[in-house]
Amino acid sequence: MINHSARFLWHIIPMSMSSRRSAIALSAASAATLMLGPKMSAAAEEKKEEAGEPLVAELTNVVLPLARDGALVNYLFVTLKIRMSDLNAAAFVREQHFLVRDGITRASSRSPIPIGKSPGTFDTAAVVRLVTSVVNGLKPGLRVVRVSLEQAAFMRR
Repeated sequence: MINHSARFLWHIIPMSMSSRRSAIALSAASAATLMLGPKMSAAAEEKKEEAGEPLVAELTNVVLPLARDGALVNYLFVTLKIRMSDLNAAAFVREQHFLVRDGITRASSRSPIPIGKSPGTFDTAAVVRLVTSVVNGLKPGLRVVRVSLEQAAFMRR
C-alpha cells in the first residue's frame, strides 16, 4: 500500500516556483558555507600573519593631551606602531599593552604634547620621545627601534 499523505500535504501547501528556487538556493549556500568556511578562515589567518610584522606592536586608540603654553588645548587620538629590537621584546609589549598604555597616559599627563603653530599640527618628535622612553623603561633589555604614528585625529570642538 502506498502512503499518499506526503503528496496530499504537498498539494495543500502550494509553493510557487520562485520560493522553491529560493529554498534550494538557500540550502545550497548554507551547505557551501559549511564546507568552505574552515578553508576560507585559514586563508584569512595566513594573510593576516603575512601582513603583520612580528617585531611591531600596535597600540590603537591611544589618547594624548595636546597643550599650548602649559594649557590643555585638545586631545590627539592616534594608532602607535612600535618596532622593537627583537621578538621577545615585541611579544612583551603586545602582551603587556595595558601597562604601555598606562605609562604613556601617565607620562603625557605630566608633560602634554606641544601643539604646532599651524592648525592640525603637533610635535611628532615629542610623541616618539615619550613613547620610546616609556617602553624602554618598562623592563630592562627592551629597546625601541622606531615609533610610527598612524591615523592621527584631533578631538572635534
